[in-house]
Amino acid sequence: MCESVGGLGCARTVPRRHLHLLNLAATALLVLAALLTDTSVAGAIPAGNVNSELPWHAAVVDADGGLLAWHKPQQGLGYDEVLRLGWNFVEHQVPDETGTNLKTYLVNSVFDGTTGQGAYWQSNPAMTFGSFVDSALAWYPYSGDRTAIRTVGTMLDYMLSHGTTPTSWNWSGVPFPTGCGNQPDYGRCLSDMPKGYFGGIEPDKVGELGIGYALFYEMTGNPRYLEAAIRAADALATHVRPGNDSHTPWAFRIDGKTGATLDGESFGGIVVSPLRLFDELIRIHKGDVGAYIRARRTAWKWLSSHQLNPRSPTYDRWSGYFEDVPKDANNVNQAAPTYTALYLLNLPDPAAVDPLWRTDVLHLISWVKVHFESGPFYGALGINEQGPASGRGYLCCSSAGLGSDTARWAAVNALSYEKTGNAQARENAFRSLNYATYFAASDGAVSCCGQSFGPIQYWFSDGYSDYLRSFSWAMAAIPALAPAGESHLLGSTSVVQRITSGQDRITYRTYEAESTEVLRVAFQPRWIAAGGQVLHREPSLDSPGYTLESIGDGSFVLHVHHVHSHNVVVATDTPSCGSAPWSQWLLCLSAPS
Repeated sequence: MCESVGGLGCARTVPRRHLHLLNLAATALLVLAALLTDTSVAGAIPAGNVNSELPWHAAVVDADGGLLAWHKPQQGLGYDEVLRLGWNFVEHQVPDETGTNLKTYLVNSVFDGTTGQGAYWQSNPAMTFGSFVDSALAWYPYSGDRTAIRTVGTMLDYMLSHGTTPTSWNWSGVPFPTGCGNQPDYGRCLSDMPKGYFGGIEPDKVGELGIGYALFYEMTGNPRYLEAAIRAADALATHVRPGNDSHTPWAFRIDGKTGATLDGESFGGIVVSPLRLFDELIRIHKGDVGAYIRARRTAWKWLSSHQLNPRSPTYDRWSGYFEDVPKDANNVNQAAPTYTALYLLNLPDPAAVDPLWRTDVLHLISWVKVHFESGPFYGALGINEQGPASGRGYLCCSSAGLGSDTARWAAVNALSYEKTGNAQARENAFRSLNYATYFAASDGAVSCCGQSFGPIQYWFSDGYSDYLRSFSWAMAAIPALAPAGESHLLGSTSVVQRITSGQDRITYRTYEAESTEVLRVAFQPRWIAAGGQVLHREPSLDSPGYTLESIGDGSFVLHVHHVHSHNVVVATDTPSCGSAPWSQWLLCLSAPS
């Protein structure tokens, strides 16, 4: 048995990923007609919308007819606007679920666009809250918005209280991936299992929220989050296996109490999510580092010899990820390959882990494009979520693609351009990020997939946690995409714990004393110091110092590398703080001009 959701039929057998096959055919014809009759000229705003699925903004194009972001693209404010709308919505516009004092994102994956109430049969807290950590830790240094940190903290605190396996279980003290819609406790409503079954876990989600816990510990210093991260890593390290052509290093779905594989799902999931957790705990020397190194080696060996190996029968077999999708060995998705590419591109030295990383990343970008592209829409590609492993059959979930998947593919391209200088990757990133902005309405409601998805188009994951972080990551990789005439810290190799920005100075503190930051600033920095030690302009960042590049209009791209202090000051001139000690300098520099 299963429940009808919004009059759309049985959500257990017709999950959201498969709901709109009939709508897609009609929509595809409309989009094709629009493309065939496009009469836009260079520099004009085309009549109508970017496509029939995204009616919230008229398309904006450049002089060559290429798609731009809908909000003030000449000032580079398109991505900034989406980030501000999205975070304002999450922080201030999500209501409590009726009859509770719980925000809807705590009890449901989806909200109704009219009432804001939960609208789906399931919640997916581990993935959603884990990716919200990524989004918040990228947004805070950029914006100084401390409310985002507090909001995500309430999600993690709720998860620890209502969504962790008992300590007596085989998988002890790890997060559940799902809950039933609008129910306060997690652990039920996992696809392919009876609704009343309690105890299913997905190891990739253990890694996905585990790294969130670790990073949030670095932000807050709260040992509760570190303990949760270590429990997740310990469980993953204990249960890793060498794997083969029919078994990934961890089964996709597992009974948390017994450790048994559920419904024969021995293959699937995103292997790099546990690797991210292992890497971070190894890097900060927390937990059983030796066990994490061994487990990481086992899992990476499988990944490199199977899904990344053209000679393996499991090459590009990127199956299994979504909590609401039944078992289907022929169904592949874009999440696993794009997460894998992001993992490689974010390594300090990708070649030390994967000597073929350049080839692998380019292949992953291309494979996702070939299998899941939608469009083009004025030169921009959308990316869909999942579909058959071969052929060009039904692609879920929309003829427009998904905003989050499109933005993440764009972010992969942006990081690829940063690492390799590949001009096509930069163009891919720019156009697809521009296109992804059209999924966001001006009131902050972000559609997963377009209007034909009806009452279940507003997902906290696809519309917010997974969507927003990609804009932040892309601007860090390509600072020229950040707003013109403004100053922002765009990215760091460490968690940025505190930041204060003024017209002619920025002060910040990182979790680690050794770290590298990238900023776009609207003033020329002439005095940069870490811990009171002046840093000097250098040709590279091989040693402590900074690099500075003018990008016109009085703006500069600044990279700062510091090794002996957590505290950094960037200013237009030597501060007039006298001979005060460093701690008082920070207060002095933070005071209003």
